[in-house]
This record gives sequence, structure tokens and C-alpha cells, in this order.
Amino acid sequence: MPYPAIHIKWFTRRNCWLLLLLLFAHPSFAQTTDISKLQLKLKQPLADSTRLHLLDQILANTSLDPDKKFYYANLSKSLAEKLHNDTTIANAYLYMGVSCAIRSKSDSALYYFSLAYNQGEKTKFYRVMGKSLSDIGFVYDRLDDKQDAIKNYFQALPLLRKAHFLRGLNQCLTNIGSIYYDLKQYPLAKSYFDQCLKSFTEAHDEAGIAYGLFNTGDCYQEMGDDKKATINLTKSLAMRQKLGDINGIALVRRGLGNVYSDEKKYDLALRSYDTALRTVRQLQDKYEESAILLDMANVYIDIGQYNKAKDCALKCIINGRLIKSKLAVSEALEKLITICKKEHDVPNGYKYQSAYIALQDSIQADKALNDVTITEFSRIRSENASLSKDNQLITSRNTDYLQQINHYSDTIIIIGVVLGSVTVLLLILYRRNLEKQATNKLLRKQKEEIAAINHELEMLNEELSAQMELTNTQNIELERLNNIKNKFFSIISHDLRGPISTLQTLFSVYREGDINKKELKAFLARLEDTLLSTGTFLDNLLEWSKSQLEGIVVQPVNFNINDCITENIKLFDIKSSLKNLKVSNLSDQVVLVNADRNMIDLVIRNLLSNSIKFCNAGDEITFNVQKTDGMVSVSIADTGPGISEKDRERLFSLEHTVTTGTQGEKGNHLGLILCRDMLMQNNGSIRFETKSNEGTTFWIKLPAGE
Repeated sequence: MPYPAIHIKWFTRRNCWLLLLLLFAHPSFAQTTDISKLQLKLKQPLADSTRLHLLDQILANTSLDPDKKFYYANLSKSLAEKLHNDTTIANAYLYMGVSCAIRSKSDSALYYFSLAYNQGEKTKFYRVMGKSLSDIGFVYDRLDDKQDAIKNYFQALPLLRKAHFLRGLNQCLTNIGSIYYDLKQYPLAKSYFDQCLKSFTEAHDEAGIAYGLFNTGDCYQEMGDDKKATINLTKSLAMRQKLGDINGIALVRRGLGNVYSDEKKYDLALRSYDTALRTVRQLQDKYEESAILLDMANVYIDIGQYNKAKDCALKCIINGRLIKSKLAVSEALEKLITICKKEHDVPNGYKYQSAYIALQDSIQADKALNDVTITEFSRIRSENASLSKDNQLITSRNTDYLQQINHYSDTIIIIGVVLGSVTVLLLILYRRNLEKQATNKLLRKQKEEIAAINHELEMLNEELSAQMELTNTQNIELERLNNIKNKFFSIISHDLRGPISTLQTLFSVYREGDINKKELKAFLARLEDTLLSTGTFLDNLLEWSKSQLEGIVVQPVNFNINDCITENIKLFDIKSSLKNLKVSNLSDQVVLVNADRNMIDLVIRNLLSNSIKFCNAGDEITFNVQKTDGMVSVSIADTGPGISEKDRERLFSLEHTVTTGTQGEKGNHLGLILCRDMLMQNNGSIRFETKSNEGTTFWIKLPAGE
């Protein structure tokens, strides 16, 4: 069975997030002086306001034990409630959530962060509201629920901006960038890291600048720009050496080692890794030590020093078992399997392969358990909502009982007043008027109390109506997201199963020796075309999903549309030549459009790819560009077989449909849907005309550039 690839850099960056969660949990970001002195002072008889201030200083200390942090946070909350200090109550809930998150009690952490948000919302404490949502996103990310994580991060951003909470805002942007980094969307991740770097630079925050340079350097390295990666990482290293940031120095050294390894400067890479390894061993950071050992194993494999590579991998397995990291052990086993293949060591290779498969089964089981846990969280939230309704019902009944008791009390009081009046009339006649006045005063007071209770009930009814309206809105949104998810799963399960099945069949036939080189070459050519089509489909699916989740920002610029057309014609030159197609552009003038260059490039590429896919040998594909009334019209005409009546009606719908090109190429409508969405985001449009056996012409319109 296939297993997902494991990346050590992924869990190392996740640990860095946890450290930042602790550093940014309190708005002051202050490290207190001596926590033991503060704890001793707290035991002395003090005023409540002074004790509250001392508790705030103790909680701000990031080295405080998580259990003690929860104890002091709870104590702070009780004092704040006594003093009616709403902002401190919100901060206390935030600290309680951080304590639970550190101890991996995710459900409790989500509960306390939600309480912190609700408390902050009462007093419009935007800093706590934004930080609570950001921390909720962090917890969901640790549970591998990236959809809920990024939703909460995006909800936190406007609140953090409104509170002018610069560090919290930058960390939230960094967390969003890190999610895209884990998803291998490095340009998108870098855009968020660049925002943080710019903000830290404007604030002259050297620690933040060093962190931003490290993140952008990592992105450049993953995008293949080793020169820029080296520049950014070198700058980050110099700043962290100046600040004495030992852990940061080790991370940057490892990053430089990765760049040198990409450039095949193996001596420099090994020296950088070795320096980083010594540093993390001093810090006793087994996670980062495992990551560096695997990087060194890769270098030793590349230069043929298999014994040293094996030694690094075995040390990584020992570390991984110490820190209970199945990810580290899994990747180390992969390296050992590779080494055994290089050395033709079949027995050990089989042993490591068996251990790897068993470990992957365990990881898959853990992931399934994690998915069940997330589902359980949803169920608990639903049950909590039901309990809240039950509490409201109980409160209503208690109110009815209280009214009945008040009624009985009124009756008893009236009877007592009557009996007292009779007694007073028998004893002293003139005291009757005084007692009547006292009775009337008491009745007025009770009437005022009843009016106050009625007013509170009206307020509660209004709040309940608002909550019901919000719940209905959320249900509609959840249904929309669920429909999108079902469409994704339908498309992915259908279009990915075919290429994988073909690949498995080919390997099986080749392994059994039932195929010669000529047949294998033909199979591989067919398989390559299938994989290319599947890759294009995945690119389109990813871009469309990002647009549906509102994660794409349109950046319009002026550019020559003919340059874009020419570049894409060259890109498909080999594929069009193999099918003996003639592709040309009738326009050779400079025609400027105002739109997002990357989006329009994707639109042109999809339309040209479709034309090549469905044209027969000898057909022609022609581009033309015209400018009229402030708009630029681009036409793509081919002499292919045209589009059938059945396909015309659902060409721009998400209904799952697979079509076949003239040479068996697989296609679906997702690329055209993505084209339409991106053109609409750029104030453009798309239409087409087709005739059977005569060809098809697509027109796209875009705003003209100045």
C-alpha cells in the first residue's frame, strides 16, 4: 500500500510554533525577573489588587511549569471576578488555554480559548479576541485540521490589526505561511513571511527580522533559488550571532547546509550540519538533532560514504524512539532502505522495509485516531450547545418557581398585615395609617423588582434570537463547504485512481519479466502523458480550491498579452510538434492588459492545452488579439473536431465529467471552471463557439492596460 512522505522539517517548524505560542501568550511579552521571589511575596498578606498584579507578573514568565500556570491563572480569574476586572478575567482564560495546549490537552485548550474570546468580546478587548482565535487555530493545526486552523487565523487578523497588536499579528501571519509551507505552496508561504519581515523591519525588531529572514530563506531554498536563500540565511545567522540566539543559530546553520547540499558543495554542507549538530546537542533538542542527522545521511549517500550515512540514520532512529517520534524513525528507515539498495544488502534491506511498513501502518492508525478525535470535538461542541439550551430551560423554570414563591410571600405578608392591622385597631387606632403606608411601600418595591425581572427576561429572549440567527447562518455556510468537500473527493478519487492503478500494473508486469524493452518504452510514453495530464489536473484543482476558500489575492499589473501567448506557445512546442500541430499568433503588436499576470498565464495555458489535447494531427491552432472600447479580446481558435452538444451544456459546471483527447489524453472541466473564476476576479469574461468537425474558438476579455 502507498504511504505519504514524511518530512522532518515539518515537525521541527511545528515545535517552533509552540515556543512562539508561549512567548506571545501575554500582551506585555515581558519576562519576569525572579519567579521564586514573586511566589514568596504572594504568600504575604496583601490587598487583592496587589495580589492580582503579582499574579500577572508570575503568569508572564514563560518558564513557569504548565500545571502551576493553570493554578495561578485560575487564582487570577477568581480575584479578577471579585474585583470586576473583565480584562484580567479574559487574560486568565487565555493562560489556562495555553497551559492545556502545552500539555497536549487539546479539547480543554479549545474550551478555555473560547471562554477567553467570549470574555474579550464583552468588553471589546480586541487583543485577547484576536489572540484567542489565533491560539484556537494553532490547536486545530496541531490536530492536523488545517481548514479550521486557517479559518481561525484569518478571523484573528482583523482583530489583531484593530488592536495594533504587532507581534501577535506577525505571528498569526507566520502561522498561515507555515501552513502553506507544509503544503509545499512555497510562493504563497513566502508572501506571508515577507509581510512579517517588512513589519519587523519597520519596527526595528532584530529578533523578528532574523526569524523572518530565516523563513524566507527556507522558501527560496525550496523554490530552487539557492543564491537568494544563501543571502537571507547568512543575514539571519549574523543577527542571531549578535543576539546570542543559540537555537536560532543552529536552525540557520542547518538551512545553509541544505542550500550547500542542493548546490552539491558537500564539504560546506557537512561543515554547516556538523556545527548545527553540536549546538543542538548542547541544547538537548532531540527533534532538531534527528532532522540534522537525516540531512547528513542524504549528503553521505550522495557522495557514496554509505557507512557514515548508515551511522547517521541509526542515531536518528535512537533519537526518534527516545522522543517517541514515529516520523523521525520512519524517514530514517527510508534512508537505511536506500543505503541497502546501493550496497545490494538484500537481507538488511528486507528487514528495514518490513519495519518501515509496520511503522507506516502505525502512523496511519494514529492519523485515523486523530480524525476520530476531531470528530469527537465536534460532537462535544454540539452536546455543549444542547446543554446550554437545557440550562436556559432550567433557568426559565427556576424563574417561574421564584415568581410563585414571591406570590406566596405576598399572600403571607398581606395576611400578616391584615392581622396586624386588626390587632393595631384593637390596641391603638391611629397606628393604622402608618402600617398602611408601610404596606404600600413594600408593594411598590416588589412591583419594581418584578418589572426588573421582566426586563431581564426580554433581554435574554433577544439574545436567544440573535444566537439562533447566527446558528442558521453558520449551518448554511457549513453546508456550502460540505458540498465543495464532496465535489473535491469525488473528483480526486476518480481522477487519481486511474494513473496509480496503471503505474502499479506496469511495475507488476515489469517485475515478472512479461514485457520487453520496446513494449516498456511504449507503456512509459503513455504513462508519462497520463501523469502530465494528472499533474495539470491537480494544479487546477489546487488553484480552484484556493479561490473557493478566498485564499488568493489578485495583484493586477500592466503587461503585454502577446508575450504571455508567445511564452505558452513555446512551453507546449514539443507536445504540439509530436501531434504535428501548427500553433501561431496572428498578433505581433504590444497590447497591454491590466490583470494578475500569473492568473492570466494559467488561463492561456489551460486553453492552449485543451486545444492541443483535442486536435487531430495536421490541425491548426491560432491566437489573435484585438483592442476595442477599453477591453482586450484574445481569441484561441482550432480546427479540431469541436465540442459535442452534451459537453457544451456542462462545460463550465463542477459536475464530474472525464473526456478523452485524440490520443487518449484524459481531461476534465476543472481547468475551464478555474479559467472562468480567475477571469471574473480580474474583471474579465470568457465565451466560446464551436461547430462539429470544424473547430472551436474561445474568446477571453480583459481590461486594457494604460
